[in-house]
Amino acid sequence: VDGYIAKLIGKGYKVAICDQVEDPKTAKGIVKREITRIITPGTVIDSTMLPSAAATYLMALCPEAKGHAWGIALLDITTGEFFVSMVEHDANLNNLHSEIARYRPRECIIPSTIPDTLVQRFSERGVVVSRFRDETFTPAYARKALTSHFHGATLAGFGCEDDPAAIGAAGAALIYAQETQGSPLSHISSLATRASSQSMMLDAVTLRNLEVKESIRGGAKGATLLACLDLTRTPMGSRLLSRHLTRPLVDTGQINARLDAVEYFTSRTTLRLSVRSDLEKFADIERIAARISYGNAGPRDLLALADSLAALPS
Repeated sequence: VDGYIAKLIGKGYKVAICDQVEDPKTAKGIVKREITRIITPGTVIDSTMLPSAAATYLMALCPEAKGHAWGIALLDITTGEFFVSMVEHDANLNNLHSEIARYRPRECIIPSTIPDTLVQRFSERGVVVSRFRDETFTPAYARKALTSHFHGATLAGFGCEDDPAAIGAAGAALIYAQETQGSPLSHISSLATRASSQSMMLDAVTLRNLEVKESIRGGAKGATLLACLDLTRTPMGSRLLSRHLTRPLVDTGQINARLDAVEYFTSRTTLRLSVRSDLEKFADIERIAARISYGNAGPRDLLALADSLAALPS
């Protein structure tokens, strides 16, 4: 069934999975069935349905009470990456479009208060937009869901305690993912807050004109900066490089630290080749860990994880 589901998801559909939930041998009459999972473009976790090693984000969008900003949450359930940020509201929605260009989410969930015009703009960018229950975006409801999931009394340790819109977006994203997957998603173990001051903000026009992640000429394969630079040996490295390119550093200390690391390896060719050779032995540990946590990892996943763990000492 995976091939058919992948095609439907690729076209923006949602697929409900219905399974038998009792033993046919002991059932009287018709065997009981239930919807056990709903697969949506932003909540695909199965390896056979993922188009590439690139991050697969589910975005949640929550307007600030005063209308001056947006709370944005991005969740990749295939790896457990989960973070929030605040984006200033502007009349042309350019700031939101820049976030979409930067992270290229597969799906975005919104409350009913967001107008259809914004839904249309998002859809034109290839993002599947879903309206979700308004209560999940309220700070109180979202805070309760997040503190329960992370087993904490407050969200102070995650840096978003004083941003109700960010909390609303994060809570809605987590609840939506849990409900569609029918799982607590325990591999999502942390929540990060990304402030705009931490990196250079590249807008959608800049990302497009520089062809950082997508070509101006449409689907020309390899015609992007990321494709030219991506000589990474692991899927985790490829995703990290993508994040580095779309969020360039602005702190001098961090820039110099990264340059020092690059210089270290460029001046030690033998060591560099040895490390690259070792890295080739690693499977996509982040996604395998997520599938194990979710409960749908296969024998191939477990063998790949065993080989990766065996390569750790070197």
